[in-house]
Amino acid sequence: MKKILSIILTLVLAFSLAACGTGNTQPEETANPPQSDENTSTDNEATDDSKTEESESTADAASAQGKVLVAYFSKTGNTETIANMIAGQTGGELFKVETVTPYPEDYDETVDIAREEQDNDARPELSTHVEDMSQYDVIYLGYPNWWGTMPQAMFTFLEEYDFSGKTIIPFCTHGGSALGRSEGDIASLVPDALLLDGLAVSGSSVDGAQADVEEWLNGLGLE
Repeated sequence: MKKILSIILTLVLAFSLAACGTGNTQPEETANPPQSDENTSTDNEATDDSKTEESESTADAASAQGKVLVAYFSKTGNTETIANMIAGQTGGELFKVETVTPYPEDYDETVDIAREEQDNDARPELSTHVEDMSQYDVIYLGYPNWWGTMPQAMFTFLEEYDFSGKTIIPFCTHGGSALGRSEGDIASLVPDALLLDGLAVSGSSVDGAQADVEEWLNGLGLE
């Protein structure tokens, strides 16, 4: 009898130990949960913060300069490309100067008309107009260099508004003549405006001009 009781007690003890061991065991994946979701959330937050900071930086630049207008004339798209770069950096509003009578698609014909307009000191009629120029403090003025200066359409543009007390900053695309005499012409047309140093970009270098544009903008001291 004692032998049987001893065997029973031994079996009961064994089952009890087994039960205790099973209750204390914890799977590793539960004890150390994967961190992928948390990390993804953190990465997204960092990206959002970066975008927010970039937007705030552009807004701050625009605020420091006052309200900015990037007005430009572009025949081939080169000047428009630079205008977009400037607007992206300054937060300025884009405005394209266009004529009632478009220039021909043919390059040689356009060159001839541009020369004739300059010889006659013409003022081509514009089809686009700024609704309220008084709201802008800084005007970036863009154009291609035609026969050593701005297209005559830009003369029309500058004579259409009152730029007294405003800051005008020229930029141009060219085939070798840089800004030519355009800065002097601008100064004569808007003597009561503050004229800052302009930027000249070779037409063949437009697509890679982002760094040059940024360096020029930073050097203006408007921020």
